[in-house]
Amino acid sequence: MTGLFERAVGEGWDTLHPCVRERYGLEAGEDREAVGVGRMDDLQRNPLATPIRWLATLDDFLFPEGGTDVPFSIVTEAFVDDAGNEALCLHRRFETDPPREFVDTLRWNPARGCLTDLFGRRGHVAADLHVRADDGALALSIGTQWLRAGGRYVALPGPLSVDGRLRDWYDDDSDRFRVAAEITNPIVGTVFGYTGRFESDFRTVDRDAATRTRSDLGGVDLPGENA
Repeated sequence: MTGLFERAVGEGWDTLHPCVRERYGLEAGEDREAVGVGRMDDLQRNPLATPIRWLATLDDFLFPEGGTDVPFSIVTEAFVDDAGNEALCLHRRFETDPPREFVDTLRWNPARGCLTDLFGRRGHVAADLHVRADDGALALSIGTQWLRAGGRYVALPGPLSVDGRLRDWYDDDSDRFRVAAEITNPIVGTVFGYTGRFESDFRTVDRDAATRTRSDLGGVDLPGENA
């Protein structure tokens, strides 16, 4: 079985740094998960977007706190969801005051020909996620976005949508991963962003407790070709 990131990147997968391939090559069925521990050099926030970030805390998505040199961790687990689809859950924890979590779940969407990212524990916000290799780094960008309600997807119009980009790479000089992300909106500017560094390792998955790091999405349907 090919991991989700490898499938999304395609032919460029072999050009990624070996440490990036190892970390993001997780496949469903493996008895391990990737655990990153490090610090955020900068958690960016724009006061104009504060109401959005407060609302997102209700589903462990975005959050209003900012800061510098903030400890954080990220757990990445590959699994098969209730509908039999391979999925990846990314569970981040930021040691702000109070501590905050940021959870999202990725699944391959054959109708869209890319990954779909379901944000938060319930996935009320969804987006196409485009992934590519960029000079050894993993580069991600957000495409079309939707709100999900009652099992239906409603595309967000331009003024309400965001441009999101993330770059994850391995720094050989410091022997650790680095990450930079920014989510912007045409009206309020930077909604949320961060830059940081972390060390990564793998740990054995306790299958009896695996759902602690997953979202509550189960087998939620994904947006279709004409969603």
